[in-house]
Amino acid sequence: MSNSFRTLLQQSQVEYTISHQNPIMLMGSCFAESIGQKLTKYKFDALINPFGILFNPISIAQSLNRLTDSNFFQANDLYFHNDEWISFSHHGKFSHYDKEKCLDAINEKLIESRIFLQKTDFLILTLGTAVSYSYQGNVVANCHKVPQKEFQKQLFTVQDIISALTESIDKVRNINEKVRIIFTVSPVRYIKYDMVENTLSKSHLIVAAHELVSKISNCDYFPAYEIMMDDLRDYRFYCEDMIHPSQQAINYIWTAFYNKFFNDATLNLNMLIDEVVTAKNHQLKYPSSEMGMCFKKEQLKKIRKIQSLYPQVSLEEEIAYFLE
Repeated sequence: MSNSFRTLLQQSQVEYTISHQNPIMLMGSCFAESIGQKLTKYKFDALINPFGILFNPISIAQSLNRLTDSNFFQANDLYFHNDEWISFSHHGKFSHYDKEKCLDAINEKLIESRIFLQKTDFLILTLGTAVSYSYQGNVVANCHKVPQKEFQKQLFTVQDIISALTESIDKVRNINEKVRIIFTVSPVRYIKYDMVENTLSKSHLIVAAHELVSKISNCDYFPAYEIMMDDLRDYRFYCEDMIHPSQQAINYIWTAFYNKFFNDATLNLNMLIDEVVTAKNHQLKYPSSEMGMCFKKEQLKKIRKIQSLYPQVSLEEEIAYFLE
């Protein structure tokens, strides 16, 4: 549907909804972080990128295989670079100057994430780019600023992506047969080297995602990339780097996400939670004054109401804040 100024993307309806009762795991590019942060803001039980940001689908598949196979990392999986230990399977937030602490943090997160994967109702996979880099013959999730000459660059074919993710999803279903998978392609532009290459890369991801949805049961596609490119379609919806979607664009895509997957009850609960979260972020000038104490009591009253209606929602952080 279109009007004089824009084209509105029409989404297909789904026969299910996502609610606060559903655990959700998200893996993939930095856009997975953006949607995950929205979910955690509204107190969904969400686990975001247990390996850190993963840009390419093969690294996503390899990470899922690690979780399903309980394949723990060993000391020889780490590399020393720039005065710290790194893992080419992880984002830099896992790096550490102490080798044992780096390894312990990685494997503790693996244990936690496998447990979560076994119970999650939804697995959202956000594919960022079909371009990847290999180090000593192994695809890496992150280059950690190691000199580029150490890596071999490649563009994964559609079949590469389909094969890797099909195998991983089969493994996931072996430990969690109920999980529903939602694919999306990141609207972030990967144009560091070539805009033509970015278009080719995105096309591989989109075709692969749709092939996977068509051949695997309980899989769906959310058109984040298409909303950015064909609905918003304007540089004013990007950050200053002209690569990442602006917060306004993220909010718009989030609205499309919840319109597709949330029902009215979930949207109403989000509104109640948003009131409490916004109140928590409001800096009281005199929190111990009579007015400040009344404000906090009123928020605690709202929290008790939410918890009585929705006991699965955790508002412990907000309770602690308003009890101070």
